[in-house]
Amino acid sequence: MSNHAVVTLNFTRPVYAHELRPGDVFAFPDAPHTPLTVGGVKKTVISPELTLLALALHGRRAEPVHLPASTPVRPLRMVRTVSLTCLLCHKPQDVELDLPHDGEPLSLVCGDHAPDTAQNTEGE
Repeated sequence: MSNHAVVTLNFTRPVYAHELRPGDVFAFPDAPHTPLTVGGVKKTVISPELTLLALALHGRRAEPVHLPASTPVRPLRMVRTVSLTCLLCHKPQDVELDLPHDGEPLSLVCGDHAPDTAQNTEGE
């Protein structure tokens, strides 16, 4: 993996159940110390206003947990690959970030221009 510098902002936006993917770890706001790992997600559209999710959770229950897609959750791990363009040479690069830990990506300086010691710079 090439060195690069990614400027991020703290991840503070609300996250809803419909944003979860297999491998994500989350908690409900009412149970913040109970991490749940998503094994699978199935959506059922009931109406334009209501979509239900069936979340298979690793190590919890045999049957999935059902909840509205608009249910707020607290993300603990949400690894996403984002495509960013280098500020200096405009070369696109895919970067993998754990959004709750690394933050929301703002900009990137690719490995051709970043100092060897730069890995991730978090701003506010």
